[in-house]
Amino acid sequence: MSMLTLENTVQVASVGHRLAMGVQWIDAPSGLTAGGHWTSDLDAIGARPCPLRFDLHPQCRHALRAAGRLARLLRIAAADKAAAPPASVDADPTNVVLRAYGRASTRIERYTTGNDPRRYVPRRLSLTPVQADGVPAAGVANVRTAWLWPGSTYPLAGHATALRGRVRRGAAAQPVAWTRVIVTRPGAGAPDFAAEPRLGHAHGDDRGEFLLALGGAAVTGAAALPATIKLHVWVFLPPADLFDPGDPLASLPLETGGTDAISDVLRGTQPPATYLRQGAVEVTLAPGTTVTLDEADLLFV
Repeated sequence: MSMLTLENTVQVASVGHRLAMGVQWIDAPSGLTAGGHWTSDLDAIGARPCPLRFDLHPQCRHALRAAGRLARLLRIAAADKAAAPPASVDADPTNVVLRAYGRASTRIERYTTGNDPRRYVPRRLSLTPVQADGVPAAGVANVRTAWLWPGSTYPLAGHATALRGRVRRGAAAQPVAWTRVIVTRPGAGAPDFAAEPRLGHAHGDDRGEFLLALGGAAVTGAAALPATIKLHVWVFLPPADLFDPGDPLASLPLETGGTDAISDVLRGTQPPATYLRQGAVEVTLAPGTTVTLDEADLLFV
């Protein structure tokens, strides 16, 4: 019996998969691959429900294959888009709408607050695939890079400079879910968010808690560290408290990233357009320490 070679064999089948959407999740403070059991779930294509889980790959890369029901919905959505072009990228019927979150135990399939390891704060994104006639482009055109921001149990270095806090609102002092926080360097005059350099960002979780780690840019001057650093903390609140304990991720802001491979939206450094900026909270802390802000300073009307 002769050995099989390319010359005496015939191909009878081949399997190929086209990428519908891929996301690589990055740890925002370090710029490295995010750690932990991070999960991405597809919610819908445009307004059409399509519950699917992204396939997991090394280096926190999550991928959707253009196959089966998903491929059919992409073709239908592309036809709808061609017949009635959307007025904005937010209304694009081809958008891939996903929710991403951590799981302490992978035996629990869906998100629950009790199974959230709180290493990172969940995110909800709407991404527009690059495609022609409902067929996603080959190559890396549909790969996105998105950042994850520290949750309350994020492993800070022992010498980190950081702020912790819990944002609340109203007479009942209810925690405000999914807030955004930005820290700036104060100028010589009155607080001015537009003019002051940004030093750090944070995402609040479902309990209103945030952890904001400051990098080296927060410290200026000569080789010797200053005794203290003055900061302005700006909190961005969602316009209404829509949090539902039965479906915690439903009230996550939907951030539309379009076709960009990376942007401020995907980085999570651009607060949602509907969020309302509050007045600056003035903070002074020593480099290399983590300070918990007074709850009274983070209580808003």
